[in-house]
Amino acid sequence: MDFSELVLTRRTVHNYSPDPVPDALVEEALRLSLWAPNHKMSWPWVYTWIGAESRTRLADLAVELKSAGGELPDVKRKAVRDNVLGPAHLISLGFKRTLGKSVGTLLSMAAGSNLKFDEHREHEDFATLASSVQIMSLFLWQHGVASKWSTGAWGVNPRTYSVLELNPDEVRLEGVLMIGKALNMPTAPERPELSQFLRRG
Repeated sequence: MDFSELVLTRRTVHNYSPDPVPDALVEEALRLSLWAPNHKMSWPWVYTWIGAESRTRLADLAVELKSAGGELPDVKRKAVRDNVLGPAHLISLGFKRTLGKSVGTLLSMAAGSNLKFDEHREHEDFATLASSVQIMSLFLWQHGVASKWSTGAWGVNPRTYSVLELNPDEVRLEGVLMIGKALNMPTAPERPELSQFLRRG
C-alpha cells in the first residue's frame, strides 16, 4: 500500500488476539523510530521492553488503580488485566529528563530540594517521542500488526518506575505502546475537513 493509504487505514486497536508477533519486527520498528525529527540531536528515548514478570506486576497495579480501593467485579477485573496482558508486546515509552540551567536550579540541586527540569527541552523531546510512536505504528501496520499508545495510569504511575527499575529524576514515562494482532478492528471515525484547522497569514 502507498503512504497515503497506510496513514488513512491505520487504526488504534484496543483488543488483541493471542497470535505472536516476531521480536525482530518490533526491533525494526524501534530502530526506525530513532529517525524521528530530534531537535539538537538530544537522543532522548528510553524504551523498556516489558517482560512477563513486570507485565504481571503492572496488571496487578492496573487492577488496584482501577478499583480505587474498592472491589471490582470479576468481569471488570479480567478486562483490566487482559488490557495489560493481552498484547503480544508492551514497550514502555519514556525520554531522558533534562535539568534546567538556571542559577535557581543549581542552587536547588545543591540544597537537595526538588529538581527543576528544562520545560522547553522536554517539550521538544516529547515531540520527538510522539513522532517516533507514529513511525513505529505505521511500520507495524504495514506488516499487519496493530498498536495502541496507552497513557493509562498503570503505565506512568510512580510504582511503574519501580517495576521497570527507572529513576523518575532521570526518565519521564509517557505511557506504553501495545503491539499485537488485532482481535477486532475499530470503525474509522469521521475526520473533520482541513479547512477547519488551516489558516493562511
